[in-house]
Amino acid sequence: VEQHGVVDGIYRLSGVSSNIQRLRQEFDSDRCPDLQKDVYLQDIHCVSSLCKAYFRELPNPLLTYQLYDKFADAVAIQMEEARLVKIKEVLKELPLPHYR
Repeated sequence: VEQHGVVDGIYRLSGVSSNIQRLRQEFDSDRCPDLQKDVYLQDIHCVSSLCKAYFRELPNPLLTYQLYDKFADAVAIQMEEARLVKIKEVLKELPLPHYR
């Protein structure tokens, strides 16, 4: 996404809904979509829009509800090195599919 678009605001702008649906159908059919197709390169926002929709539609957020407080505490640590260590510790507590 960042190689083919203007990074500023790329994750805020929406793609063309027909392109988003086409891309979703490719993923849903268990094919590996070719993101180098002109249709996707010309509307790079459809890729970021589909990513946002995927995360929004998860039944449990990627950084689970159960670990929310631990993540919040970890990112609040002022010392960068200690913050990174704590974030990595919390990441290891994620369910395996979320961790992957």
